[in-house]
Amino acid sequence: MSRKGHYILAFIIVILLCIHEVVHAKVDDTESRQYIGLTYEPIKPLDISLTYRLDLYENLSQFKRNSIDLSVSYDLNKWMRLISGYRFTTSYKKDRHRFIIGVAMKARSSNKKYQFQFRSLLNFDSEYLDRDYWKVEAPAYKLRLRTKFKYRLNKKVDLTLFAEAFTRNSSQRYFFYKMRYGGGVEYAPSKAHSFEIGYFYQHEFNVKKTSTVQTFSAEYTFTISSKKKKK
Repeated sequence: MSRKGHYILAFIIVILLCIHEVVHAKVDDTESRQYIGLTYEPIKPLDISLTYRLDLYENLSQFKRNSIDLSVSYDLNKWMRLISGYRFTTSYKKDRHRFIIGVAMKARSSNKKYQFQFRSLLNFDSEYLDRDYWKVEAPAYKLRLRTKFKYRLNKKVDLTLFAEAFTRNSSQRYFFYKMRYGGGVEYAPSKAHSFEIGYFYQHEFNVKKTSTVQTFSAEYTFTISSKKKKK
């Protein structure tokens, strides 16, 4: 099978998985996420982003949490990117600090219509930035593995599908506890402006209280670039 054939086959498998999960979903709650972000590109391989996120739950009727994300990514080459970040989240119940490190890889079909992405993130979560507190309450480490496919509809619009597995550590071992399946539409009318709307279905298991949630999202990002255009 050709490389293009592998892309198409993988794309179809993810579509079938998403359809299966959504059709058979028993949803406990409907949530939403709204993002607004600013990205600065000082040099060609480096991106610095600041994003605010607002979450609603209880069928979109109540405030759940908001967060501020600061992330830095660096392209090692055309297909691999290093990722690091910090997130501060607040809610009525508690605050949380998160540090993120990871790597993302991508490959495109020869006609650039299809793109395959794989991302692995390691999260370090804690309610307090205090070493003494960590001795009593160890920080939570979570590993996220996401496979994503993009189909270029035209120069401004991409269609996406993804599946993401979540693991966490307990008793010196990692175990799966959550899965997400979803997709969206990305629209970039220009280099400076980009919009995205999306949906994902989430199933949480191997925990005391299992849950299934569907989430709708909307995102806007403004990009400032200092990269010089080739003459």
